[in-house]
Amino acid sequence: MEDDEKWYVIYTRTGDELKVKRLIELLFCKLKRKSIRVLIPKRAIIERKGKNRVEKIKFLFPGYVFIKTCMSHELYNDIKRLPRFLKFLKDGIEPAEVREEEINIILALIGDSDIVGFSTGIKVGGKVKIIDGPLKGFEGLIEKIDKRKGRVKVRLNVSGNVNLVDLGIRIVENLDKNEDKLSEVS
Repeated sequence: MEDDEKWYVIYTRTGDELKVKRLIELLFCKLKRKSIRVLIPKRAIIERKGKNRVEKIKFLFPGYVFIKTCMSHELYNDIKRLPRFLKFLKDGIEPAEVREEEINIILALIGDSDIVGFSTGIKVGGKVKIIDGPLKGFEGLIEKIDKRKGRVKVRLNVSGNVNLVDLGIRIVENLDKNEDKLSEVS
């Protein structure tokens, strides 16, 4: 096994991901090893509960825990002995290294929060149409997006006056159709 840090994937039972993460961090603390990053990518979703919509955080890859470390045979065996550990994803007999391109895509999607945000299909500077409410039918440009609050600030030209209006993200529709696919990734 190599001496430099690489990404590896541990498979565990669905629901045990956070427990395995804690156990790995405790193992590294006990072994006095500093170089470890444990990653469990998550995604924000909206679920319907009756008439209400509820935001939930779910695992992006249920049952999988990503670790970045300098793997050795000793460390490999120590991790294998952890409770709730099922197996490493392997390439033959050795733990498989996650390719740099693959992990970079995941890291870009999750950002600093380890959570993939909602895809709104809109972006700052994009042209949108208001599809509901008293301003229905008006078109404007996105000035600011607050994904956490589900709000957008739209610059509207109403009767020759330019106004900045704060709206719910769900009542605007993207008019830059060619940009949809690009903004869904970010």
